[in-house]
Amino acid sequence: MSAGLEGVSLTRLLAERPARAPRLRRGYRVADVDLFFDHLRTAVPAGRVASAQVRAVGFGAQFGGYDVADTDDLLADVEDVLARRERAQALAQADQRPYTERRAALGAAIAGRLREGRGDRFPRARGLRRGYRPGDVDDLCELLADHFRGQVRLSAADVRGALFRPRRGGRGYREAPVDAFLDRVVELMVTFDR
Repeated sequence: MSAGLEGVSLTRLLAERPARAPRLRRGYRVADVDLFFDHLRTAVPAGRVASAQVRAVGFGAQFGGYDVADTDDLLADVEDVLARRERAQALAQADQRPYTERRAALGAAIAGRLREGRGDRFPRARGLRRGYRPGDVDDLCELLADHFRGQVRLSAADVRGALFRPRRGGRGYREAPVDAFLDRVVELMVTFDR
């Protein structure tokens, strides 16, 4: 994608709004989403927002708010365009050490987690807290290992859309470490592996 087309695409994306959820179904709080997109419309042209900030944003919930899946898809598109821009800027620099060091660090962290055995990749949930079913998470991790070995092709959308059945207490992986790991995988995929 050329720099000009990328700019037009990003401008178009930032002008969009997600569909609304039905009145009796929860969605993202409209005011939160609108505020974030207002921020993006001013911060992106000034270069004051990074793809990681888009990936990490969270919103409150309300009945009849913005549809969760539609909002997440729109944010993923914005993140991808920003990541491509960040990669192009990093590769245009004379000193590419920060770029290559970040890629190496992400790759090492991900590879280390993927080398762990099934059922041992992440800490377990405590008490009666809800966690993710380890088998579901481990299945995705094995697909990711195959992806990074070049045996299968996954996209960042595949990782973002992964769903895990819930498990309570020590029967499940803690959600936060799994989510943080998947954020690193998405960062590696969208920023470094294009």
